Amino acid sequence: MHLAPSVAAMRRITIVTTALVGSVVVYLLLTGRAVPASVIALVGVALQAILLAVYHHRAVRAACRTAELEADLAVAYLDPVTGLAVRRVAERRLRDAVGTDVTLALIDVDGMHDINEAHTHAGGDRYLAAVAERLSHAVDAADLVARLGGDEFVIVTGRDPQALARSLAAAVTSPVTIGAITLPMRVSIGICRAPGGDPHLALGRADRAMYTAKRRGSGIEHYDPARDGEPLSAGVRPTVRHRERHIRDCDATTRTPGRPG
Repeated sequence: MHLAPSVAAMRRITIVTTALVGSVVVYLLLTGRAVPASVIALVGVALQAILLAVYHHRAVRAACRTAELEADLAVAYLDPVTGLAVRRVAERRLRDAVGTDVTLALIDVDGMHDINEAHTHAGGDRYLAAVAERLSHAVDAADLVARLGGDEFVIVTGRDPQALARSLAAAVTSPVTIGAITLPMRVSIGICRAPGGDPHLALGRADRAMYTAKRRGSGIEHYDPARDGEPLSAGVRPTVRHRERHIRDCDATTRTPGRPG
């Protein structure tokens, strides 16, 4: 932990003052001037006591401020609705996993807009919190569950993809109760095995598998490069985003045959 500049300065002043007073006292004693040496020594002790008191006060204030900043930072890394870690924590976990393979599950809540419309955003938040709780119970203690934002969640683990899929399938089976209303838990999940160190690649592959699950209505899909393709390079924005494509396809399937859209 770095001391605040004022605290570090006070420490230096205390050290320099003590050394200076000590040098003067020694010089006076060596030159036979005991009385002035005694006076300066007493003044030096008093000055040192004052400086130490000021230093201690500022050190305590700096420690309290550091604790406040650390608490604020911890809060910034947690999603206020679900209590899960936020996206940057998941990305850091993936970057730190360089040299190893990780299993990723990207979970997207289906029909979240309708839930918010029917049960208000407060009800939607309770639904998301329930999803987060189910996901947390489906993983091991060493695994990471994070909310990417909106209605998307991610799990980062070293477990086998098939084992994770079975755990998630069991976790999202039971319905969710919001007040007196019981709603089915509807999610689409994409799972992939990817090399650590590249969050964009890992999240991109899981994202493509997830949208395959959403398009098929199959619940869970494992990433298949032949079927899902590779994600675009970082910084390249697709002409049509997955969610926009999914909405467009759903609109197309609901049109009356023979009638223009």
